[in-house]
Amino acid sequence: MSNQLEGLEPKDIIKKVTGKITKLFPEKEKDGQYGPYTIQNGEIEVDGQSYKLALWNNTQPDSAKGREVTISSTRGKHGLNGVTLEEESFKNKDGQQIHNQVIKVSASAKIEYDGPSEEPARVDSPTRLKWDKTIVSDNPEQSLDKIVETHQYIDSLVRMAYLGKITDEETLRAYVSSVFIEANRKGISISKSEPKSEPKVEKPAELDPKDWASAIVPSGSRKGEKLGEIGKKDLTKLYQYYLEKGFTTPFSKCVEQAAQDFNLDAPVEEDADEIPY
Repeated sequence: MSNQLEGLEPKDIIKKVTGKITKLFPEKEKDGQYGPYTIQNGEIEVDGQSYKLALWNNTQPDSAKGREVTISSTRGKHGLNGVTLEEESFKNKDGQQIHNQVIKVSASAKIEYDGPSEEPARVDSPTRLKWDKTIVSDNPEQSLDKIVETHQYIDSLVRMAYLGKITDEETLRAYVSSVFIEANRKGISISKSEPKSEPKVEKPAELDPKDWASAIVPSGSRKGEKLGEIGKKDLTKLYQYYLEKGFTTPFSKCVEQAAQDFNLDAPVEEDADEIPY
């Protein structure tokens, strides 16, 4: 095993590895349990040894082939993640047993190229986010704002939908990335300058916080139910969610009023009573 990866076992996190990409194949689009994603295979030479390269939701262009690259894990809520050492074994079509050591790279990994030129742009890939019409506009700042607004909206929407179901930060980020890719693929974008095209998360009608029990939950596992019917446990989860995001929408203000009426600052308990509505 190479010096850089010496001592690592399968499933171990790779903090940083530098090598040369010797092969790079077209990405493949797949639909998994948690939505669409992409895989791009290739090979990378590290200290004279060849490894299979598997890029998940991190497609690189053809121009990356033959270049020196440094791939690094990034630090998140649960520590380092993004690059791992894996092993795979399978039989090919001729019945031969194949064994590969794999450097698996996820969307959260950092990829840096050496040399005088900049890192290859990723717009060559058909599944990468294509903001071509926006980027060549006369207002690049507005174009970047549009990209960021779309990502923020999707991030908030995904976290709301899986509130209480998924707590792992890396998994949530993968969900956001998958929805972001699919939204771009279908030409969906969010922009404050184009309010007609912006999907509405909150109920558009005016809501009276005093009548919070009649407010309809706009998304998530209790979508379509009245706020007064979802139970104190789920109501507390909503309250804790908006404590972080802010009570800035009509629906969130109803949640805030409900929290005041039921003193929901206490931690969630498994045997919490249902709200009597």
